[in-house]
Amino acid sequence: MDFPHCAINDLPGLLWSNVALLSITGIIVVSSFLSQLKDAAPYGRHATPEKEKQWGPPIPQRVAHFLSDALPGVPFCLAVYLIYAGSLPAGEPFSEVRGVNLVMLCGWLLHYLYRGFITPFIMPYSSRTVALGIPLAGIVPNCIFGYLVATQLACTRYPSDWAGRPRYIIGVVLYALGTAINRWADLKLRAGRLEMLRRRQAAAATAAGSGGGADAAAGAAAERGSKAVAAVAGAGIGAAGGGGGEGSAAGGMRESLLEFSRDGGGAAGGVGAPAGASSSPASLSVSIKDGGAGAGGGGGTVGDVRERYFIPQGGLYDYIACPNYLGELIEWAGFAVGTWSWPALSWLLFCTSTFVPRALTHLRWYRDTFPEYPRSRKALIPFVL
Repeated sequence: MDFPHCAINDLPGLLWSNVALLSITGIIVVSSFLSQLKDAAPYGRHATPEKEKQWGPPIPQRVAHFLSDALPGVPFCLAVYLIYAGSLPAGEPFSEVRGVNLVMLCGWLLHYLYRGFITPFIMPYSSRTVALGIPLAGIVPNCIFGYLVATQLACTRYPSDWAGRPRYIIGVVLYALGTAINRWADLKLRAGRLEMLRRRQAAAATAAGSGGGADAAAGAAAERGSKAVAAVAGAGIGAAGGGGGEGSAAGGMRESLLEFSRDGGGAAGGVGAPAGASSSPASLSVSIKDGGAGAGGGGGTVGDVRERYFIPQGGLYDYIACPNYLGELIEWAGFAVGTWSWPALSWLLFCTSTFVPRALTHLRWYRDTFPEYPRSRKALIPFVL
């Protein structure tokens, strides 16, 4: 036997139902590409209050991630695999299962264990909520593709020497490489977001201290006069300060933000020099625009956005805007080559239809938000796209 054989092909009823589902995935791929190319789905940096309202009520971001990725990616896929592997072919439960099948199944499950169970708990999201329509839109295709991949792996008999063939070896290597790139990029973003959070907290603490000093100085009104100052970081702290705003809470906040913006020595694995300044290749850059410490939701001013996002630096981030997307595409390309199946190929095409237009939108967003963003960087593929 030269190629894998799936037992479903011998059962016309199941065969045509899977063919119908594969046809539906084709429609999903095309519609996903066209819709994302026209207007990015409203989550993350591309969310605005107006768009979010159109997609339903808000739910916690972590819950949404669990619903859309964890449930269809792990328990649903595993249940489908066990059902089909235990019932097909008739009278020979699990007869088609080989080590190759289990390795590729574990590749799928491990990805979604990380994406659906670990990521929601370790990643500091830029927004606490997301519209309900976003995870619902993810559950449907994830269930369809998860079902097709699970049935194929459960019912396919691979040649006895498949593990030693170039297709399988190349597939496993690509999967491992893509996984490593994807995890590295995620952790790089996580480190930068945590560092930005620490800096905002430190700036708020400094401003609060400045506000306290202003309150104490209010007793010297005969020497310096009195003046009302703005609230700090939305905390509603009023302070009577000296003339010209010197020592006021708002002034302290502004000065602290400017100090952090000028600071080029980020913490290890965290944030390096501000955008546009020199920094070590392994650092992450943050550009904090003065004018307040607000860190509101999507659709804020440019200053608000620049306080919540940064320009990543180092590794593939020096060449493309979305190495996390590139890593995942390489990962699923390896999965498709290693399994050599239509469901895996259709899943790769679906991921491509989502990641390519969204990466292009990310690149435009970076250039619009950060004028100092390197113009040489591409969206997804170094030097190409």
